[in-house]
Amino acid sequence: MARILLIAYTKYIYDGRVKRHAEALADRGDRIDVICLDSGNNGMNNGVNVIGLKMPRYRGSSRSSYVRSYLRFFAMASWTALRLSLEERYDVVIVCTMPDAAVLCAIPARLFGSRVVLDIHDTMPELYLDKFGGRRGAFGAKLLMLEERTSARFANRVIAVHALHRQRLIEAGIPEHKIRTVMNSPDPAFHAFSEQGKRTNGGFTIVCHGTLTRRLGLDVAIEAIDLLHERIPNLKLVVIGMGDYLDTAKQMVSDRKLENWVQFVDAVPNEELPRLLAQADIGLVPNRASNATHLMLPVKLLDFTAMNIPAIAARLRTIEHYFGPRAVQFFEPGNAQSLAAAIEELYRNPARRAELALNARRAVERTGWPVQRAEYYDAIDSILRKPESPARCDPERAA
Repeated sequence: MARILLIAYTKYIYDGRVKRHAEALADRGDRIDVICLDSGNNGMNNGVNVIGLKMPRYRGSSRSSYVRSYLRFFAMASWTALRLSLEERYDVVIVCTMPDAAVLCAIPARLFGSRVVLDIHDTMPELYLDKFGGRRGAFGAKLLMLEERTSARFANRVIAVHALHRQRLIEAGIPEHKIRTVMNSPDPAFHAFSEQGKRTNGGFTIVCHGTLTRRLGLDVAIEAIDLLHERIPNLKLVVIGMGDYLDTAKQMVSDRKLENWVQFVDAVPNEELPRLLAQADIGLVPNRASNATHLMLPVKLLDFTAMNIPAIAARLRTIEHYFGPRAVQFFEPGNAQSLAAAIEELYRNPARRAELALNARRAVERTGWPVQRAEYYDAIDSILRKPESPARCDPERAA
C-alpha cells in the first residue's frame, strides 16, 4: 500500500480522468489525497481524500489573468503538499496538467524523497497558439514547449493520453523510456445506460457536452441546427457544460431565434452525466481543426461509444486514427453545411446509426477502463521499483 498525492488544477467532481484515476488507486488499497480546486465536496469521496483549494478557476482571454490564477494555485498547492508531507512522506506525487509547470507543486514532497509523475492531459503549446494566435502566440508556444520539456525532466514518469500524443512528446525532446500511455476512457457506470435501446421521446436529440470554448466548434453546431430545424421535426441540440464561450453561444442562439431548438444545461458531476446523455439520438463532437484539436481524442466521443450512442465528429487526425468512417460519421471541420448533411443523413437512416454505434464500440473494446487501469497501475508502480533501462520503450499495449 502506497501513500499517494494527486495535484490537479481542476474541480474533482467534474473531471472524469482525475476522479477515475484517484478512485482506482483507492480501490487497490493506496492512501490517496487529491489537491484540487474547491467544488464543495471536500473530505472522503469513495476512499479518496479531496482537499479543495478555495479559489476560482479562471476562464477568459487574458494571458496575465491565467498566469496569476496558476501562480496562486501553485502557491496554495505547494504549501498544502509541504504540510501534508511533514505529517508523513508520500511515496508518489502525481501532477495533472494543465499547466505543465504545476509539477513545481511537487517540489516540497520531492524534498522528502517522493517520486513524481507528470500526467499530461493536453499539449499546452498548441492550445496557447490556438487561443491567442499571432506572433506573440507563436512566441508563447515556443516558451511553453520549453516549459513542457523542463517539467518532464523534473518528473520520474510522464503519462500521455494516446499514441499520437506520446509521439508528439517524444518529438518535443522528452525521453521515450520515460513516457507511458494511459488513454482516457469513459466511466464504467456509463455502460449501465448502454442497453436502453432506441430513445422514445418523439424527437431527434443531439447532445454535445464538455468545456465550452470556440475551438470545440459549438458555433458550427448552432449554424447546422439553423440550417436543419425546418427540415427535421422536433430537432433539438442539448449543450451540457460551462466555459468561456457559453455567453457567446447563447447570444448566437438568441440572434438566430433558435431557443426552441437549442438547450443549454449546466455542467454536472461525472456520475450524473449518463442520465443526461441517455436522451441522445446522436452524440456530437464538432471540434474545429487546429494543431491542438488534431491531437485530441475527445472524452465525449468515448462517452458516446460506451453508451451505444452513434456519433458525428469533425474529421481530425487522432479521431481518424482510432475510429474509421464505419464507426463515426465524419464531417469537414468548421463547415456547418457539411455537419448539417451528416446530421440529416443519420436522421433518415436508422440502420446507419445502429451500425456506427456497434462499430465504434468494437473499435475501443481493447482500450476500455480495465485495460487502462492496469496500465495506470503499472506506470505508477514502475517508478517505485528499480530504475528502468533507458532502452525500454512503452509497448502501448492499450493502443
